[in-house]
Amino acid sequence: MAEYREEKEEKKVLISRELADDYPLYIQVSLTVTLLIFIALFLFVKSVKIKPYHPKTEIAVMAEQITQQLEEYKEPPPPPKPKLPVQVEEASSEEEAQQEEEEIEFSPTTEFNELQAPPPPAPETTYQFYAVEVKPKVVKAVEPVYPEIARKAGIEGRVFVKVLIGEDGHVIKAEVVRSTNKIFEKAALEAAKQFVFKPGMQRDRPVKVWMVLPFHFTLER
Repeated sequence: MAEYREEKEEKKVLISRELADDYPLYIQVSLTVTLLIFIALFLFVKSVKIKPYHPKTEIAVMAEQITQQLEEYKEPPPPPKPKLPVQVEEASSEEEAQQEEEEIEFSPTTEFNELQAPPPPAPETTYQFYAVEVKPKVVKAVEPVYPEIARKAGIEGRVFVKVLIGEDGHVIKAEVVRSTNKIFEKAALEAAKQFVFKPGMQRDRPVKVWMVLPFHFTLER
């Protein structure tokens, strides 16, 4: 068995050597055959003439000429001429004479009495502090006199006085709005009436304005 295997292996080696020796020869033969085939194809194809394809049935194309009719443009009619105003015929002299002769009577609508006093002027508008364009400003402030009774009793309080500032800046009217103790109201009113203001302005003119002044009565600590 060993000898048989050795013979097989020797045969394989011999075959492989023969193939290796003949390999360049096979390549040359195959290249030559390939070149010959390409040359033959080139010569044969060059002589072949390709015929264009012609369909068996011809297709006829029918073209119709379309004429487009354009509508004639008609110019609009000219505007009508303006009519001249017709002069009104003057009234005849007879009609004028009749109109002059007619008397027109006026019935009195009001009766005037010279002895009756004229009506009072309309009241002037009084504005609130927040409603005027230029608010009044304090020019002269007066401190209220602390009541002696309240000082001795050690009482403190606050009073809010509403004042009507005139067009000249002086206080016309003063009234207490709210107070914590009535003992301070008289002193607050007397001080408020002595205040002087730069008057409030509405539409560039001085006007009457209501304003609230707070007064604080506190003892020195």
